[in-house]
Amino acid sequence: MRTLSFIVCLTWLSFAGSTRSHAAASDYKIQAEDLLKIVVFNEPTLDLDTRVHGAGTINYPLLDDIEVAGKTALEVQNLIKGLLEKDYLVKASVNVNILEYSEQTFSVMGEVRVPGTHPLPPEKEIGIVDAISLAGGFTPEAKENSIEFIRDGKKTKYSYDDLLAPKKRDPKLPIILKQGDIINVSKRFF
Repeated sequence: MRTLSFIVCLTWLSFAGSTRSHAAASDYKIQAEDLLKIVVFNEPTLDLDTRVHGAGTINYPLLDDIEVAGKTALEVQNLIKGLLEKDYLVKASVNVNILEYSEQTFSVMGEVRVPGTHPLPPEKEIGIVDAISLAGGFTPEAKENSIEFIRDGKKTKYSYDDLLAPKKRDPKLPIILKQGDIINVSKRFF
């Protein structure tokens, strides 16, 4: 009986995890270098595996360049469907999947042991504390109560203690890192 309960629990946890990953993937905004698979039902000449160009576009049969960067797979699917139905097909059934994601990165600068750009792990979400840890932790000169977080040009300062116990101090925490986020740890002046 105990073994059965354990198996049921593991099954439930794996389902819960896969649902979260699926939800995160459905919110993912396509960017340059992603590899897309486009399939149009009963129209094999319109099926395409293509990499998103640096300009954020793909070249698609009949439609030429289509802007896809910044859109979800579902938004691109609906866009292609609409364009095909406008001039070429009566009722298009289009499916868009992301076969390969471009590398996502964040930067940790300043007083950490391994400053620089680091890859965002695709298998899990990480926060600022995790990022500092991935960068080797603080140097002895680090000013732990002065951690600057930069996203889309907007700067916010945090202390390490606030980041460790977010529920007590700031409802906006924890922050889950996204592509291009920058963390800067200030230097302590003795």
